[in-house]
Amino acid sequence: MPVHRKAAESTEESQKAGKKREMSFCVFPLLLLRALRVFAVNELSAKLQLVSSGLRHYFFSVAIILFIFLPALLSASEPQTSTPRDEAARAKELIKLARAAIGGEEALGRIQTLTASAKYNRFVKYVSVQSSSKVEEKRKALSGKMEFDFALPDKFRRRVTGETLRGFGYSFAQVVSGDQAWRDPPMRPMSSYRDRRVIDVSDVARTEFIQATGAKQELTYFSIGWLMFTLPGYPLEMDYLGVYRVGSEDMHAIGAEGGGGFRFTVLLDMKTYTPAALAISFVENIQETVIVEAPGFLDRRFMQETYARARAERKARAKPPQQYEMLIRFSDRRPVGGALLPFRVTTTLNGELIEEITINEFETNRPINPKRFAGPPESKD
Repeated sequence: MPVHRKAAESTEESQKAGKKREMSFCVFPLLLLRALRVFAVNELSAKLQLVSSGLRHYFFSVAIILFIFLPALLSASEPQTSTPRDEAARAKELIKLARAAIGGEEALGRIQTLTASAKYNRFVKYVSVQSSSKVEEKRKALSGKMEFDFALPDKFRRRVTGETLRGFGYSFAQVVSGDQAWRDPPMRPMSSYRDRRVIDVSDVARTEFIQATGAKQELTYFSIGWLMFTLPGYPLEMDYLGVYRVGSEDMHAIGAEGGGGFRFTVLLDMKTYTPAALAISFVENIQETVIVEAPGFLDRRFMQETYARARAERKARAKPPQQYEMLIRFSDRRPVGGALLPFRVTTTLNGELIEEITINEFETNRPINPKRFAGPPESKD
């Protein structure tokens, strides 16, 4: 679903902003993308993995999940009449209104822990090569479960259990504790060399950095969308951007920017100020997923010709880098422990649904085992 800055401002708030700006866009480092593609082929587990496979924790991508960006450039179509201080003050005011809309400071302040269990479906498009002469485009829903543990103010955990496109199961946790973050179990170090069997010390450090940053970003999306709360160990700068059009709706837009060029837009309902969605714009070289689906008992020549057709399909379907828009919507809010929490989270990429999360249950102030936040785990050689 496209997200656009309104051409004409009709509200007093947007008139104060006095300028029109386009949604920011982000460009991934090529080295990071190469590493993420390796991870996606092995597990198909996060939003970025979905993007790399032609779809998107995972996010989230995924959010992506679940996203590390280079600094983006915002272009102004008219001379600025408001100062950065005005924009930051307006953003702070709207954040206060948003927290009031979902329960208020007193009720939210009473929440010391928040746990949730959820089920999800990720919708994958892929090309099935069944022989040298038979190729089909297919769509498959990959189901799984998620568990969340928030021990406020600075401990967050998400466990994801699911299946890959070929039916293999996987499970991992993303954890943020203060300014530390990690993935458990950790990913295998990803080589920066053409020969992926070659791994050096810098590859290990880079892989750990990717995992830590991904955990912080993915959990930031949920913390903002659920509680309008930023992770203390991963602070964000907020600025008011004006009124944006999301499909047929107008929403207040707040730009959020963190370390390493992490950037997204928080969208609030115009009337209630409830956190409605997060928008992420980026440029990436997304390729279609092409796999061989042929009986393994057939003769060698048949399989050689089938794999040759698969290679030809990948080459023929190759695409240059393009700009994409990911929209994470939070809906179906219900009262839980004095707060209004969303029981449905949907993610679209360029308007196409790629992930749907349904919360089974939220619980507040339930004891959480501190061991869930212990770590990070030791890397295995």
